[in-house]
Formats: sequence, C-alpha cells, structure tokens
Amino acid sequence: MSMIEPQLKYHVFSDKIMDTVVNFQVLKLKDSFYVWIGSSNKLGNVTVAMPTKFSSVPSGSVLLGPSDSHCLTIAQRLAKKTGRQVFVSGTVDYNQLMLPLIEKRIGQELQNFPEKFYDPS
Repeated sequence: MSMIEPQLKYHVFSDKIMDTVVNFQVLKLKDSFYVWIGSSNKLGNVTVAMPTKFSSVPSGSVLLGPSDSHCLTIAQRLAKKTGRQVFVSGTVDYNQLMLPLIEKRIGQELQNFPEKFYDPS
C-alpha cells in the first residue's frame, strides 16, 4: 500500500514586533494559502484576495468581521506578490506603525521559504 502525501501543509513562525509577540500560521492549500496573524487564540477577521486580469489590484473581500479590516490589505498584497488566492485572518491590534512591520515579517518568511506558502512551479 502506498502512502498518500497530505494536501495541506502547515507552517508556524513568530516574532516580537513592537513589544508584542506575534504568531503566524500558514496553511498551504492546493492552489492558495491561508495566513493567520495573532497574539491571542482567536480567529478574528477573515479576508480573501485573488489576482484578476481586469485590474492590477487583486480583488478582495471581507468574509467575516468588520469591513475596514487590515487583513484585507495584507491579503491583497500577498495575492499580488504570489499570483495566488490568499486568505488572511488575524487578531493583532494593528496600528500605523505595526502593520508595515507585520507585512515585512511575512514578506521575509515568504522570500526565505516560498515552498511553505505555495508551490512555486
């Protein structure tokens, strides 16, 4: 009997950003990925973004939570960078100083370990 390779892959990392320990969890899906960003064990907002041939800005939507979610901005930037559908949720108290640092940390992880987010082929 042959072993079946799991279709879902899980990647976890964390960092201290502005005196707050921020945890990141990436769930690699078949043609997309999901990123959870948080400092507590709550789901928070859930957003999705995907590239479209009609605009240079990926199309996005808030699936759960307030419509002014910073997670949507992160999802759109990740979708543009990777060309994939991206789900992002989080519970971090975002502010103007912390948001760019969180995005930078995700970008570093994506650059160093793209295979943890999606299949680069």
